[in-house]
Amino acid sequence: MMKKIAGLGLCLTALAMTACGVPASHSDSARTGVNAGSTNESAQTSTSTSARGVDAAFGSAYTWDDGLSVEVGAPETFTPGAYAASTEGYDQFVAFTVRIVNGTSENWDPSMFYATLQSGNQEASRVFDSEQLGNTPSTSLLPGREVEFTMAYGVNDPADLVMEVAPDFSYQNVIFHS
Repeated sequence: MMKKIAGLGLCLTALAMTACGVPASHSDSARTGVNAGSTNESAQTSTSTSARGVDAAFGSAYTWDDGLSVEVGAPETFTPGAYAASTEGYDQFVAFTVRIVNGTSENWDPSMFYATLQSGNQEASRVFDSEQLGNTPSTSLLPGREVEFTMAYGVNDPADLVMEVAPDFSYQNVIFHS
C-alpha cells in the first residue's frame, strides 16, 4: 500500500511540474534585440507583443500607489576618480541623480534600493567612487522626507541606456529610458 501511495505521489509531482511549466519552443538561434550592436548583420524583427512593465523617462519620477516616489535624472557624463572601483574595461561613464520621496505613512528603508543598467546590448558596470559620489543612503527615510544621491556606471554606449529600478523587493520594478 505504501509503494502505491509513494508511486502516486511521484506521478502527481511529475504531472504538476509538467503542467505548471512555461511552454517553450526550439530555435537554432536567438532573435536579435532592438539594441543589438552594429556588427550584427542578421537583425530580426518580432511582431509579437509582450507586457513591458512600467516605463518612465529619464528626468521623470514614478510614484507607487502607497506614495513612494523615485526620480532618475537624465544621464550626465562622469569621470571616475583615481581610486574609483569597477571601472576596468570601460572608457565611457555616466552618472544619474536619484531622488526618492517617502510619500507613505511608514518609514522606508533605503538599504534595499537597487538599480541595474543596460548600455547597448550589454550590462553596464556600477562604479563606486566615494570621493565623488559618496555613499548610497542607509538611514531610514521618514514619511514626507526625501533623499538624493548619485550613481555612476561604466557603459558601452552612453546614447543607449535602460535602467531598471526598484525601491525594494516588494515594489514593482520600473524601467527608465530615453
